[in-house]
Amino acid sequence: MSKLIGLIKAFIPGLKSQHDIEDAFLAESSDVCDLERRMRLIDSDTRDSARGLLFGTTMP
Repeated sequence: MSKLIGLIKAFIPGLKSQHDIEDAFLAESSDVCDLERRMRLIDSDTRDSARGLLFGTTMP
């Protein structure tokens, strides 16, 4: 499976991982309060996505 992902990434060089996207989002924070708010937002989105996977559905 990892070879397949590697091939997809090779054909689409602009494809960014979720981790890279989150790092860029956090790097744009203006101060510590903004950074903490963004971290909480990422954490809540992760929990909401996991909850949808637990029940076999995902909500947009």
